[in-house]
Amino acid sequence: MMITQRQVTIGALAIVTGGNILFSILLGLNQGVSGATVPGISAIIDLVLLMAYLRGWSHAPNVLIVIVSVTAAFALNTLPRDGVVGIPMALLFPAALALAMTTPPWLIAGATLTAAIYIARVFTSGFALNVVEFIVYVMLVGILLLARAVLNATAQQADEARRRAEQAQARTEEQARALEAANAAQQAQLDEQRRLLDLVATLETPAITLANGVLFAPIVGHLDSRRSARFTARLLKVAHDQRAHHVIIDISGVSTVDTAVAQALISAAQALKLLGCRVTLSGISSEVALTLTQQNVSLRDIATARSPQEALTM
Repeated sequence: MMITQRQVTIGALAIVTGGNILFSILLGLNQGVSGATVPGISAIIDLVLLMAYLRGWSHAPNVLIVIVSVTAAFALNTLPRDGVVGIPMALLFPAALALAMTTPPWLIAGATLTAAIYIARVFTSGFALNVVEFIVYVMLVGILLLARAVLNATAQQADEARRRAEQAQARTEEQARALEAANAAQQAQLDEQRRLLDLVATLETPAITLANGVLFAPIVGHLDSRRSARFTARLLKVAHDQRAHHVIIDISGVSTVDTAVAQALISAAQALKLLGCRVTLSGISSEVALTLTQQNVSLRDIATARSPQEALTM
């Protein structure tokens, strides 16, 4: 789970507020109202800063660093040990707080302000400062600065990774939308192709109503196996839907009629007869008649007529 800087700052403000409230209670029990006054006021100030930060005031952490630095510097005891005043570990608290909430400049400012006030109190009291502990204090502040720099670098890397991930997600979503649009366009193109193919099939194998229950189906061009199957299927569907009883198939537009074409016509006629239709074949030219005779193709099961008009009178 990734914790943001804002969440860390809110947590630090809440910890400081809770700590001052606890100090106020404990000191009030031990020292009375006078002991609880300072931590109580600090707790109120911390709570106000917390509420201000929650409402969007970004300077609340900086103000808290200043207040904590000054409070810690004046609150810590400057009692000497063998005539020398040491550096208490609590003096690092403002720097640690700045490490969690703010930037390195504020960490340096908080540590410097705390140390300056505390050292000034030591010297004004007429005591000497433990130089070794002060050097250790400076070293620890430097380590805290390095830790803050590492945290900043890690946060920047995390932000950069998040930004790259968001960009990659945006590219993926854009590609998905483009693919969806391409699929929609392709589907529309396929639908248009199907519509055109259906139109071509209709034009290739027209079925025209000449009279009540009479269909006229002219064939133009070469009749191959694919076209024969579509011609038969369409003619059967139209005949069934319109309850036709007489179907006239005109082949005057067919250039050549071989055994395969003749067999296709015979098959179509037989299928139409199963639907109760009478089938008449019209438009047989002399060349086609000669070809059918030479190939021994018999059309005795199909009525023939020289023209569609003649077929209507039969």
